[in-house]
Amino acid sequence: MKTLIATMLLAASAMAAADVLVVNIWNPLPGKAPTTFQYGQEARAIHEKLGANVTVGADQMGRMHYAMAFDNWAAWAEFGKKLSASADWTAFLERTNANPSATREDVYMLNQPVSGGVGQVYQVNIWTSNPGRNADTMARAMEARALHEKAGVKVAINVDQLGRLHYVASFESWADWAKFQDTPNPDFEAMMTRFSKDPSATLTKVYTAQRL
Repeated sequence: MKTLIATMLLAASAMAAADVLVVNIWNPLPGKAPTTFQYGQEARAIHEKLGANVTVGADQMGRMHYAMAFDNWAAWAEFGKKLSASADWTAFLERTNANPSATREDVYMLNQPVSGGVGQVYQVNIWTSNPGRNADTMARAMEARALHEKAGVKVAINVDQLGRLHYVASFESWADWAKFQDTPNPDFEAMMTRFSKDPSATLTKVYTAQRL
C-alpha cells in the first residue's frame, strides 16, 4: 500500500509542471456586481487573445472567480511579458481603476497534479495539512477522488503556493450537484470516519460556484 501511495505521489509531482492555474477571487462592492462581471468578461477577451485559457465563475456569495490556465510556469511567465506590453490591457486597467467595482479577496497560484476538467458547477474544498502531513493529505485526496469518480463526479486536485490542497469536484448542473449531496456514499463516509480518527489536514475554505 505504501508503494502504491508513493507511486501516485510521484506521478502527481511529475504532472504538476504540465498544468498551472492562477485564480483570483473578487468580491464586488455594494451594487457593483454587474460591473464586476462585465469587467471579468472584458478581461477574459484580452487575456485569451494573449494565450491564456480563462474561466469566469460566480460563487454562492456573489464573488467572481477568475481563473487562468497555462501549460506550465514558463508559459505563465511568457504571458506576463505579453500582458505588460499590451495596449489593450493598459487601457483596460486605466478605465477600471478609475471606476473600481470590487476588491480582490484571494489569489491562488496552483500546480494541478491531478486534472479532472471543470464542470458547469464546481465545489472547491481547500485543505491545510498539519505539519509534516502533506503526503498523507494527498493520499487521502486520491482515495476520495477514486470514490467520487466511481459515483460519476469529475475531480481535479490542485496545490497552491502555500501548499494547501484544493479538491475540486465538478458537476454538469446544479441538479447533478444536488443529487450528489442527497445520495449516500457509504464508502466515502467510511473513509472520512477513518480520516477523522487521525486527520492529516483541516478543511479551511469551501467554494461552490457556477461557470459563466
